[in-house]
Amino acid sequence: MMRYVSDERGFTLVELLAAMVIGLVVLFALFAIVDNAVHLQARAVDRIEANDGGRLAMDLISQQLGSRVCVSGTQGSLVSGADNEVEFFASLGMTPESTTEGQRLVLQRRRLIYRPVSNDVREEVWVGTQAAPVLPPGPDTVPTVEPTTTRTIVSGVAPVGATPFFSYFAMTGAPPQPTQLATPLLSTDLSEAARINVSFVARGKVAGVSSELHNQILDRSPGCFFG
Repeated sequence: MMRYVSDERGFTLVELLAAMVIGLVVLFALFAIVDNAVHLQARAVDRIEANDGGRLAMDLISQQLGSRVCVSGTQGSLVSGADNEVEFFASLGMTPESTTEGQRLVLQRRRLIYRPVSNDVREEVWVGTQAAPVLPPGPDTVPTVEPTTTRTIVSGVAPVGATPFFSYFAMTGAPPQPTQLATPLLSTDLSEAARINVSFVARGKVAGVSSELHNQILDRSPGCFFG
């Protein structure tokens, strides 16, 4: 009994090496778990940020397209429409005029452009506003000068596969059903575009992270029906 108590030889070299190998295996396994957890958390956070940024951009684009309004009886809200570009008149609200002229819409001409090279959407705005008669419709007055203010409203975006960034639909038939219009829009189709679809993918900072967004913006009076 006393012989075992006084035995202080400890571990042999083989036992010590075996313990070290087992400890390293366990330690490397823990490192792999922690690294994978950090990577997954980074992807999750990046996906949330990409989705939030994409939703804010979609809200801004939809708000602008939802505010488009006609200039007069022959000039509709759309000036031009293509897969990556849409130009339109946006309403800034009503302004009171003299009793003989009635109320007038304050308009601003804008253009939204998706740029594939830089993967962003640029907004171009014509400086200044114009007032279009509403009661009754007045003469056509369309600014022709180029826009002088620009800004990038969203970066890191791309089309959803082969779906265009902007798609245009007319309501035809009885009951009315959406019919997609060919792009770029013909002059005869500009007043028929009662709905604009916006589709894009918001990309995150981490490779492979993206969020797909779609929205449909209706125009109740694409053909400029006053009254």
